[in-house]
Order: sequence, then C-alpha cells, then structure tokens
Amino acid sequence: MTKKDKPTKKYIFLKILGALAAVVFILSAVSFPLRTVRYTLVSRKVTKKVRIVQISDLHSCSYGKNMKSLINAVDAAEPDIIVLTGDIFDNRTDNKNSDTLLKAIAKKYPCYYVSGNHEYWGNMWETFSRRAESFGVTVLQGENVDIDGIVICGASAKSDIGDSVKVCADNADTNSFNVLLAHFPEKIDFYRSFGKFDLVLSGHAHGGQWRLPPFMNGLYAPGQGLFPKYAGGRYDFDDTTFIVSRGLSRTIERIPRIFNNPELVVIDILPEGEDGE
Repeated sequence: MTKKDKPTKKYIFLKILGALAAVVFILSAVSFPLRTVRYTLVSRKVTKKVRIVQISDLHSCSYGKNMKSLINAVDAAEPDIIVLTGDIFDNRTDNKNSDTLLKAIAKKYPCYYVSGNHEYWGNMWETFSRRAESFGVTVLQGENVDIDGIVICGASAKSDIGDSVKVCADNADTNSFNVLLAHFPEKIDFYRSFGKFDLVLSGHAHGGQWRLPPFMNGLYAPGQGLFPKYAGGRYDFDDTTFIVSRGLSRTIERIPRIFNNPELVVIDILPEGEDGE
C-alpha cells in the first residue's frame, strides 16, 4: 500500500463515527423505555376536569421489581379513573406481573376493565375476571358506570362484541360524556354507528409493532393487516374522539417493537373554557 492509498485519519474517524451512529440507531430502534402519552379533550358535557389513565395490552410483561416503574408512572399521572382495555392478562404466562399491578392500582384508584382476545383464548376469561375482581377492579361486559358525569361503557371482546356494544349504547344518555372501552380498534366504524360515544378507547394493535415516524405509523396489526389505519394515537371524527393505545407489551411477542415504545396513556377531559395544566 502506498502512502497515497493509506486511510487518512479523517477517513478512519468518519468510519468510526458511522459505526457508532449505526449502533445508536439500532439500540434506539429496539429499546423499550416506557413513555407517557398525553391527550386533552374539551366537552360541554363535563363540569370539571377528569383525568383518565388507560392501561392496555400489558400481557403480564415485567416493569421492574414489583412492577415499580409502571406503578410509579401511573402514580405520577395522578388519575381520577383508570381504564384497562384488554390483554392485561395473557393465556401464555403465569400472570404474576398482572396480579401485582392490579393489586397496587386498585387500592388507590377506581379501575374499570374490559377483556381482550388473550383473556378469552384458552377459556381463561372466567379465571382472569374473577382474579381482577378479587383485587378490587370492576369488570365491565356490556355495563355502564357513571362516575361524576363521566359514563364508562365496557364492551366484551368475546365473539358477541356487537351485542355488548349495543347494550352499552342502548343504556347511554347522550347528555352525558360517554366513554366506550372496546379492545378492537378495527371496529371503530361500528362503535361510531350508534352515535352515543364521545370517546372510544382501544388497544390490540400494539402500535403496528414496527414504526418509522413520521413515515409509517405501524407495519402490521391483527385485524387490520399491513400498514394499519388505526395502529396507535388519536383520531378525531366529527362526533367521536378515538384513542388507540400502543400498549405495554414488550417482551412476550415473537416480533420485537421497533421505534415503538410501550406507552401509558393519560387523557384529560376538560369543560369548555378551562385550560389544561
């Protein structure tokens, strides 16, 4: 190699810099730190601010010893209500992490829980629902609960979900602010067809598993296929706000999350004329 052919210090530096950038990119893509995502809604139907925390698709994944990092995030959000939109338990695991979480949060906050598909698989729903109730969690399967003017409507993820949503809609008063908890986001047009729900909260899609913001919000979601329309985030319709949690699962799936952090969703519902924090 001639002196001219020898790599220069600048060339070596750029190669090292490029390699480091590639490592940082890869580590960023597959890292799983929990993030808190906040949304604000304003409605003439409420007379005071209400904060809802949505927990979805935990699949009994670990968040440190005694689930401390997730519990701390919930406490930091200072919820008035906690809603759990399915797949909190998982038919493939021992569910100790889910038990730990539910025991802790139900002691402090009113918690309302609807099923996801994984709670039904393996005929485990009766077991899981009884466990949740034993910790003080309210399980909803077609029932509505009024909490200070906010009505929480819970739809079952069972095959008869249509009947469950219809019962919720039939019992909903349009003068109240109605929140529908329904696991499957791909059914949003059906949920909206009743004209009763001001806010719909779903999960299930896991953020499309792989994301490339701002170009791709999700690669694949069950029930929606490739490039799902409702992978995660907020979607505003004329009559309904729709929020899909990207969920909290991070270790149980065969396909890792890429640029897709697990998330805790915090929703502030404000009366007209009031600013958020």
